Amino acid sequence: MRLFAILTDRRFLITLGLAWCWLLIIRAALVMQSGVWPSPIGMVGGDVIGALILAILLTMARGPLRIIMVILLGCAVYVAGMHLAAHGTLFQLAFAAKSIDPTFISGSLINAYLALLPFYLFLAWLLHRLHLALVPRPPRGTAGLLALGAGALLVYTAAFPSLTTPANNVVASALAQIPGTVITPLGTAISDEAVEVVGPPPETPETQLNFFHQRVKGAPVDDPPNVLLIMIEGLSAGYFPEISQYHGLQPLVTLENLESTLKAQGFRMYRNHLSLERQTDRGTFSIVCGRYPDFRRVATKLSDVTEERASPDCLPAKLSHTGYHTAYWQAAPTDYMQKDKFMPKAGFLDVTGAEVFDNAEDIEGWGPADPVYFANIAKRLKRLDQRDSPWFVTLLNIGTHHPFDIGEEAEEQLEEARAEDAESSDDTPLLQPQQARRDAMKVMETSLGHFLEELTRNGTLDNTLVILTSDESGGFVRADHETLPLNSNLGMLAVRPPDPRDLAGYANESAITAQLDIPMTVLDATGRGMYAGDMIGRSLLAVNDKEQRDILLADTYTGLKYFFRDRGELLACTELLARCTSWTFDPDRVFGSFKESDSPPFLTLDERLTLFKNATKLTPDD
Repeated sequence: MRLFAILTDRRFLITLGLAWCWLLIIRAALVMQSGVWPSPIGMVGGDVIGALILAILLTMARGPLRIIMVILLGCAVYVAGMHLAAHGTLFQLAFAAKSIDPTFISGSLINAYLALLPFYLFLAWLLHRLHLALVPRPPRGTAGLLALGAGALLVYTAAFPSLTTPANNVVASALAQIPGTVITPLGTAISDEAVEVVGPPPETPETQLNFFHQRVKGAPVDDPPNVLLIMIEGLSAGYFPEISQYHGLQPLVTLENLESTLKAQGFRMYRNHLSLERQTDRGTFSIVCGRYPDFRRVATKLSDVTEERASPDCLPAKLSHTGYHTAYWQAAPTDYMQKDKFMPKAGFLDVTGAEVFDNAEDIEGWGPADPVYFANIAKRLKRLDQRDSPWFVTLLNIGTHHPFDIGEEAEEQLEEARAEDAESSDDTPLLQPQQARRDAMKVMETSLGHFLEELTRNGTLDNTLVILTSDESGGFVRADHETLPLNSNLGMLAVRPPDPRDLAGYANESAITAQLDIPMTVLDATGRGMYAGDMIGRSLLAVNDKEQRDILLADTYTGLKYFFRDRGELLACTELLARCTSWTFDPDRVFGSFKESDSPPFLTLDERLTLFKNATKLTPDD
């Protein structure tokens, strides 16, 4: 009865209305900052519970707790806005530890967007002052309000499969994540012990499981080519007009010039390429080592290798052992994510990052802008190509990573172009929240195009297999950010063999491919398919493989996990794999054909837990 009296008290109702109005203002600010429109139904439900929880906090918090609440509220909204703009989701509390890394702070936190932090802190302070003015003496009732808040969070958690999609409320989302962050830091399973007792998934005629598929052509090659593997940070195939139109997507970025360049140079662009996870260290691990990325909340596979708890047999090691000079040249500092230690252990003989560029001490943020990076790499490749031994070089830019630093020269050129456009057009929108991403992708498009053209002119690519891909697929390519699966898993894959006629021996452009297939393809193309070892994946040269393949995927920013069957079935599951939704799709048009199905999950909970548990191992069980 005491709780009911509080809830019907005029003072609490005023607080609830104030909280709801404030959250609507915050919602509008986040949409304007990010350009991401949430699902209306989910947004209304999230804001109702968020307003209730915020009203409880305002009613209960006093003194120092009130000050802490205001600061945390302002900071949470600031981080939410930045995360929505960069990744399309709210933040995951489990990744808070990354924010204290000096490289991350200088690269992603200290930038122009930092000016929004005082604005959001002011809005939080304004909420505090308005509440004090309207309700100087809030009603008492700590125990009842705490119980109501906990119950509301339970309802909220059960109602949302993911706690970080755009429809989530930032207040309710942050608080609902606390138990999972504290109790289950790994996130993939309730605990290791919970799945150790589960045996391997049964193989029956009805449910043949092939999640650790391996297939290479294994044919010898008389003249092994050089290999240039270009990873573009956060590049989605949905940004290319041909692919977005094929799937019926609505990209915020369009790279028509790069698409034309790739076609002119003889690249084959794959339409159904699966990016297995988000975050650079996860995607890079799969591409370099031919194994699943870390699907746990905290990715540890790179540190397991660097701290000698594991020693995977990765692609560069296989190539270097057979005479290739192997190099990994990225734009960002290599000590971030321990790449300076991991890459040599993976088999790269030459590993460099931001520190080798001219005036490296003057470079701000993550590293050199794309025009500087690709011009430098072109010179290095020309020198390397003068060696007698074949080479395998892997690149990773940084200009298309948040906060999308394109360099002063490119900024001036874009400002001049926009000024000219503004004079000739009266319909330029005032708010362009994703303009920084568009600018970064356009600068990358120009820089990469010039880079490839220069390498072609000077003969560096005469005997070189070029593979263009992405470390992970960022950005937004759908109108619906909430319900459709694999929203952030449309990766980029384009292949150009030394002789374009050799493309006849590669998988067709509509084939389902994954990041795991890249190292297998490189082994085959260099005549080293017999060294695949424990790698998993399917070489693009193994075109006669008719065996069904199953693939594990995830999106660490939403916490969703997927079981993909190339026959046209998909399970989309919550982070702990307890709840799943069945989907069907056209295998020739994966991302443009998803339809929700009433079919029961084709895997039991035990099977789901075991598969993801097995994927965390560097060498999978048979």
